[in-house]
Amino acid sequence: MSTTRPVSPHPEAPLAPLRILVAEDQRIQRAYMVDLVSREGAVVFEATTAHEAIKLAVQHRPELILLDGLLPGMHGFEVARFVRSIARDYHPRIVMTTAVYKHMRYRNEAKLRYGVDEYLIKPIDEQTLGAIVKSTRSAQATASEVP
Repeated sequence: MSTTRPVSPHPEAPLAPLRILVAEDQRIQRAYMVDLVSREGAVVFEATTAHEAIKLAVQHRPELILLDGLLPGMHGFEVARFVRSIARDYHPRIVMTTAVYKHMRYRNEAKLRYGVDEYLIKPIDEQTLGAIVKSTRSAQATASEVP
């Protein structure tokens, strides 16, 4: 018995742009990250507070969330926990960015307790962020191919 994968009705259709939420209260740092991810052709949503980040995550369901560890209104850790609880079928890649929580203990806790996928210490390296965006896009493309 042979099996075949269904063929997409529009194999030439381009992949939808990656949606990225940048949640950062520092204007200069936020502008830097938005500039970097915009170069990759992403649709970018910006939040300056924890509550804005949650609202935008619920509304737009971005595939990638760049989340400051210390946002006005709530720690980024709690925002990550809330995002993980939005829906069973929603699994964004969450990247915590911080200039404050640098100790390995915070990194481990963010991953194990709050569901953070990556943990970056500021200043954010351009190549590292670019690689995260590209690998997230690659995962998005792979997921769209699964029948």
